[in-house]
Amino acid sequence: MGSKVVIAVVIAFIIGLGVGVVAAPALWPMQVPKKRMHLLFSLDWAIYGRHAPYFVALEKGFFEEEGLSVEIVRGYGSADTIQKVATGVVDVGFGDISALIIAKAKDPKFNAKMVAMIYARAPFAVFALKKSGIVEPKDFEGKTLAAAGPGDINYVLFPYFAKVTGIDPNTIEWKFVKPEIKVQLLVNEEIDAITEFAMQKPVVDKAAADKGGAVMILWADYGVNIYSNGIVFREDFIREHPEVVKGFVRAVVKGFLYTFKHPDEAVDILLKRFPTLDRDVARAEIDILKKLVLVPEAEEHGIGYFDPERVQTTIDTITEVFDLPRKVSPDEIFTDKFLPGKITLEYVKPLKADNILAITALSVEEQLSE
Repeated sequence: MGSKVVIAVVIAFIIGLGVGVVAAPALWPMQVPKKRMHLLFSLDWAIYGRHAPYFVALEKGFFEEEGLSVEIVRGYGSADTIQKVATGVVDVGFGDISALIIAKAKDPKFNAKMVAMIYARAPFAVFALKKSGIVEPKDFEGKTLAAAGPGDINYVLFPYFAKVTGIDPNTIEWKFVKPEIKVQLLVNEEIDAITEFAMQKPVVDKAAADKGGAVMILWADYGVNIYSNGIVFREDFIREHPEVVKGFVRAVVKGFLYTFKHPDEAVDILLKRFPTLDRDVARAEIDILKKLVLVPEAEEHGIGYFDPERVQTTIDTITEVFDLPRKVSPDEIFTDKFLPGKITLEYVKPLKADNILAITALSVEEQLSE
């Protein structure tokens, strides 16, 4: 009797072991964490307060929720960033649509496309000291302006601004300087004006306070109604990894929503990684950023939206100003297939140079929703 029990136990053990061996392969994949796809993401320039939403998305786990491991690096101008995307040096970039149009017009096989518009209101600006007497675009004639280099999108697009405002660009002398010293050169009166994004106004104002202050000439106030920076991926990557692209865009939009709802926390997150940034300046940049991103079309359709008519206007303008060899089609430049959908936002009044720091309350009905 005892031997039968032993045999039964052994048989049961063997059967159980067999079942375990058979069942294990089915259960094992559920126990292994899914590997996140790594993306190298290049910004447009050196890191400032305006870039806080991307680091918020990283810190709050929005990228991780989409199965992504994102590494963010600084850029060296939109043209450079977009070129790096097209050649595979980076996986995704944040750059200006005008640089993409120029590249596509010259090379139809240029391997990049924009998937979300972020700066729906162009942030291009020129700053000068108030004491310089520069108060309007025409005053730039005969002056010396500084840009961060030939890849500086403000410099690249200045011929368009000159045409719109009637400036004679041949009367302007340009100097290329390191971006870190542009403001100081202005304050030292070594140059007459500098090209910058509107988000740099807090930096310039603070630096120029002892010199009587600075004036900002915002291009959008003088008829420049083209799109600016957005998210760019390689076209082959878009075809091969559509869910990754969609997830990345969704995470970025969440980062912007969270930043606008919790700007002080967003600054904390940014300064944790970049402690040398000025807290007050970074905080003020976020207020300005909000006015560039949350335009009426973003209220109606959500952050990232492309207005087809404005895209066409941007293409027409850039093609004419730069005398491009061909006019690209909107489908070559952007796709809206990866946008997360409508997000209800309170309308933010257009940015003006004289009230740029005025804050309008943000109402988000679908906070951080997909």
